[in-house]
Amino acid sequence: MNYFWVRVFDYNYERDLHDKGILLDEFYLKGETLTRDEAKQQVKEKYSGKTARELLFSKPKKQTNGVYAIVMDSEKFFWDRFYLEIDTFCFKCHKSIKGMMRDFPRTSIGDDETEVYFCSYDCRGQYYKSLKFEGDFQEKEAGQDGGIFGYIYHIYNRTSNIHYIGQTRYMPFFRWQEHVKAGEKGKIEDLTFDTITEVRRNNRQSDDQNQQYLNSIEAWWIAKFKEEGYEVFNISNPKITIEYLKDRFNEMVAQQKRLDLIIEEKVSA
Repeated sequence: MNYFWVRVFDYNYERDLHDKGILLDEFYLKGETLTRDEAKQQVKEKYSGKTARELLFSKPKKQTNGVYAIVMDSEKFFWDRFYLEIDTFCFKCHKSIKGMMRDFPRTSIGDDETEVYFCSYDCRGQYYKSLKFEGDFQEKEAGQDGGIFGYIYHIYNRTSNIHYIGQTRYMPFFRWQEHVKAGEKGKIEDLTFDTITEVRRNNRQSDDQNQQYLNSIEAWWIAKFKEEGYEVFNISNPKITIEYLKDRFNEMVAQQKRLDLIIEEKVSA
């Protein structure tokens, strides 16, 4: 079985000259004899319109903007981590845990590096402390000389199976702390936190223009989660206000929803 990891980015040379761009989509492909060229064709077929026609498979050349995909070799381990569900117990407190493998903290133990799971980062932290591990939770420093304008982050409540997408101009863990203190997203032991993407500053644009792009990327990910059938906690329903991102969303995310419906109709016919 051959596995490929696909990540799709929106690239603007003025903003992203020394970076990959802004993440728009991420998924895995697999097939018994699937080749890289066949995987690239599947990526193109996933989208429609201008995105499908002009999609690149390497970062655009200097002074060029565009959407491009990186198709990388992968392994069953990463496919499983991305798609598979687990039904097990927390290695620390023995609480029953069930859900997507990627949503639960884990670590390897023993000489054979057996992988165990935890119901929360707090339980994993307590486990590490019991082993006198240090430095595992060191904070990532803000930096890149102001090159990062903001972040899009994700909170998942495993108990209620509800997702929340947010944005912040500062390091995401500050916002996570605020959400935990407010208590509106659930108890801390039921929550997982991750950063979806960094949004780099375009130095040729004003703060207002950079903020508009950050707002649109947040709206993109909220709408993407909804289109893919996840229950989203966000009360507001922000709109993508940048025209070319609207087109890309219709050709990449909404197009996939239409294809899924067509496949379901054929299967049920």
